[in-house]
Parts: sequence; C-alpha cells; structure tokens
Amino acid sequence: MTNTTSGKPEVDRRTFLYATAATAAIGVAGGGLVRRADAAVGAPTDLTAAAHHQAVVDRRGFCYAEGDPAYGQSVGTRPRSVHKNASRMSRQEINRFSRAFRWAVAKGYFDVFNDEHFNHMRNRHHGADVLSGAPPAVFPGATPAYGFRLLPWHRSFILEAETMLKAALHDRNRHERRDPDEADLLFLPYWDATHDQDLPDWVKPLRPQGGTAIVPEDLPPGHAGYGKPVGSRYRIKFNRWPGRWLVFDTLPPPDQIGRILGHDDFVGFYQAIDLLPEIVVAQVPEAKQALAALALRIPDNPDLQLILAFTDPAYPRDAESQLAAFNAFLAIGHLANVEAAKPRPDRELIRLIKSVYSAFRFPPHLVLHFWTAGLNPRNPNVRGTVSYFNELTVDPVFWMLHGELDRIWYTWETSHTGVPPLQPDDAVFQPLRAEEGQWYGGGRTYTLAELVDHQSLAYEYDTLFTV
Repeated sequence: MTNTTSGKPEVDRRTFLYATAATAAIGVAGGGLVRRADAAVGAPTDLTAAAHHQAVVDRRGFCYAEGDPAYGQSVGTRPRSVHKNASRMSRQEINRFSRAFRWAVAKGYFDVFNDEHFNHMRNRHHGADVLSGAPPAVFPGATPAYGFRLLPWHRSFILEAETMLKAALHDRNRHERRDPDEADLLFLPYWDATHDQDLPDWVKPLRPQGGTAIVPEDLPPGHAGYGKPVGSRYRIKFNRWPGRWLVFDTLPPPDQIGRILGHDDFVGFYQAIDLLPEIVVAQVPEAKQALAALALRIPDNPDLQLILAFTDPAYPRDAESQLAAFNAFLAIGHLANVEAAKPRPDRELIRLIKSVYSAFRFPPHLVLHFWTAGLNPRNPNVRGTVSYFNELTVDPVFWMLHGELDRIWYTWETSHTGVPPLQPDDAVFQPLRAEEGQWYGGGRTYTLAELVDHQSLAYEYDTLFTV
C-alpha cells in the first residue's frame, strides 16, 4: 500500500504499538511503556529506489563461467561446518577467511547480497529500518511479520554467504595456483562482543575495498553515494569507527544476554534481542532531571519539544505521532555527536543527552550495528558502513555480529520449542534469487521448519552462549 501523495509506504498502525519504548520510559508518569519497532539499519523509502532493487551484477565477473565444471557446484564435502569465535581462530583460519572475504568484495560478489539486504519489500526481514539520512530515523515494516522474520531470514543469509565465500576462496586459490580444496575448511566466525567488549584485533584492519551498492534516499554530504541519482549505483567507500557513537558507545553486558535467554516464548525472546530496550531503573531519576535541564538549555529545539510533549499523558498515541516521538529521541542523541565535533563543544549539553540515554540498555541487534559502525568524528552525519542497509555486507563484522545473534538464538533453541509466529506465506525465505546464487550452488529457498531445526543446519557452533 502506498500513499499516493508522497510516494512513501504508509505506516502500518499495528506496527507502531512497538514505536517508542525509549521515549515513553522517560515519561514514566506520563502513561506507561510503549514498545517500538525494531531498529536495524538503512532502507529505501520510495518506490523509485525500490524499482532498482533487483540486483544487477555483471555475470562476466563471476568466478565460474557457465561451462566451467565448478559452475553451480557447492564447494566442499563436509556435511557440517563449525562456526568459531573470531577471537579464538587460528592464524590459518584467519588467513583463509580474510583472503576469501577480500577477494569476494573486490570481485563484486557481495553486490547482490547488498542489494537483497536493502530490498525490504521483497525480503520483509526487519520490523523497521534506520534510514540513510542524518540524523538517523526509523521507518517501519508493513506488518509485525517483518520483525519475526529477522532471525530466520538472516540465518538463511548466513548459509548463502558461507557457501559463496567457499566458492570465492576456491576461485582465488585456482587463480593463485594454490589448493582449491582449502575452501572446504572455511567458515563464518561469530563475534562474542559481550565477553570481548571490543572487536578482535585481527578484524580491526580487515577493511575490504571494492563493491558497489544502490543509492538510497537522503545520503548525507561526505558519503560516497551523495549526489548520485537514487536507484543508481556507487562504489562503496569502506568506513568503520568502532565505539565512536556517543549514545551507543557500550556493548551488551553478559547479564543482559542472560535475561534475553530467560524468556520462555519466542516473541518475548525476539523483542528482547531486537525490539525493546531495558530500563535501567537506577538511572531514570537522573534521566528525568537531564531532560528538564535540556528544556532550559535548548528550549527551542523542535525534537526536544516533541519528546517533552510525548511525556504528557495527552500526547496522541496514533502510529504517526509515536513514530515522530521516537525519531525525535534519535535526533537528540545525534545532537550530542554533532556538538562533540565542534571546535568548542558544549560539554554540559553532551553530558545531559548522555544522561537521558543512560536510562536505557538497548537491544543487542541495534547496539552491535551502531557501536561497530560509529560516526565519522569530523563529520558525524556519516556513519560506518555496517549501519547502511544498502552496503553493509562488505563489512565482515556484519556477518560476525549476525553470527552472534544467531548463536544466541541457537542457544535459546536448545532449551525451548517456540518458533517465529509466521503464516505460511511468511514462512519461506529466499534471500538470494536462484539466478543470483546459481554460480556458487546457492540461491536456495528455505522453509521455516528447516531453519528452526538447528540440529540439522549445515553448521554448528564451537560453544553455546554462557553468561
């Protein structure tokens, strides 16, 4: 359904029953906690960009031309790979993964992965997207099923990427006259961010160059795609500033993951990992005081005015109003980063904004993306690659952080029987079309039943999550 006056999808009012947990919690006296839509990262907002989502990649650049004996064949004979902690990989495993990943990015093999991840209308794989502009703002999926598809869709995406990377390493080794069968040993690692509290040392310099992406709306000046026509392609300029996002500068602690794993039903588990921030009760009084102080310090700021209005019980609870309030909350957080980039920043303003945010512990999905991406300290309107929906698959940390989210789900599945509540049409997943994945033996269609049968997956984890 589209709004014929704006060309943008209409907000599904049911979705924004989830709209603003963070903003509502500040105004506890103002009438309760309202859940918000999940905040992943960057998506199209108009039908022009959507029309360009079908990935267009020069098939002549694929490693296996039709007629090559390897074309359409999955690499390797092992029935099950073991996904290991990125911090505990051997030198040989690191080298193998890095060589495959750099080759795949440089050759453009991830371009179709970028395009499909950007295509939320076909894949319906996030409850809401953080758009590409600055300050960041969310826009919801059409139905709650978009959010419930998040974990199984990304599990199928991981399966496709691992198969493709094996083919990429097989291809590189053939070109370099090395053993192509080494590819059978490759696996996608996970990032145990909760225990590491930093990126693994070997990952920090792994910043692959190459690849292209579709231009979304509203890219800021300084981004590689800025100024190019929406729906056209641009060459990705890789960026990553880990931890350089003032209001998303800490990684999830183990006790938060423990509470997530403590949910008995899938919906509660999913909301905790992706939708609902925890309220840090001890910080709520300080957050309220900070909000009152901000009202005196920046009284004419329209985003702050909207947040203050939201704390009034009379504030409208319709979907559009709730969406506006949550986006105002994000905008106030962004103001701290803009202020910090000034030659003489207002340190008290930054402190007050951080105090408001200190009352919340945000879901791991959002935090892992935003913490990893960070913001350009000289131009905070530009975020790191892994926070833009249209280009993020070229950052290996995207796969590692989703491997970690998948490992948490995998751990939960070992002691629970709940599954995503999806109707038949939403319980089928094809992250890459058949023609996009054909060259490496991918482009499969996956059913929910096979994706939730973790014991029959093509991979397992070296260890499950422990608190």
